[in-house]
Amino acid sequence: MDDIVFAAERRSLLGKKVKQLRRGGRIPGIVYGPIVSETVPVTVDRRDFDRFYRTNGHATLFTLRWDGGEETVYIHDVQEDAIRRAPLHVEFFAPNLRKSLRTLVPLVLHHPNPDAEGVLTQVRAEVEVEGLPRSIPSQINADISGLAAIGDGLHVSDLTMPEGITAITDGEELLVHLVAETAEEPETAGEAAEGAETAVDADASADASDSGDASD
Repeated sequence: MDDIVFAAERRSLLGKKVKQLRRGGRIPGIVYGPIVSETVPVTVDRRDFDRFYRTNGHATLFTLRWDGGEETVYIHDVQEDAIRRAPLHVEFFAPNLRKSLRTLVPLVLHHPNPDAEGVLTQVRAEVEVEGLPRSIPSQINADISGLAAIGDGLHVSDLTMPEGITAITDGEELLVHLVAETAEEPETAGEAAEGAETAVDADASADASDSGDASD
């Protein structure tokens, strides 16, 4: 949905000079894509972008607007600091809205069964889909209320895709399933006896050592 608008600023600082922008609370970025004749360097407010990205993710189509221009874009990539996880650079991709594209869309699980056995394990967090940019959803919703017994699972083919959207990920791919809880195996009688013998031997060695110390 491109009725969402996010503000940016055109930037002139390039290369190593962008460190000044980061110190001032701005994140450098670029706008590019098949409909953009020339890459546009921009900056966005770090706090505003953090909130926006947490809410909308990378699969939401929106309008990025700056003085003198705007484009309908996705957040294609966010480079982060390896230690602090702070965003360092953002790539905004402007697709051709009249041509289908393939992209990964987050999978969101709904309605877990409170009486389900075992442990719910998610195997895939995203599904690759294809469609016109305006039709691609920001997330794929999955109803998992039917998963009740260990071994029950949900596959890509079980998902309901929005109109005009095709799943590219193989339909047999497992998304989420119920698995048995793991627990430590109980100690066998033989293992217990072996442990007791070891303890007795250790005590005997300790006694012998104590006797030797006394003679000194």
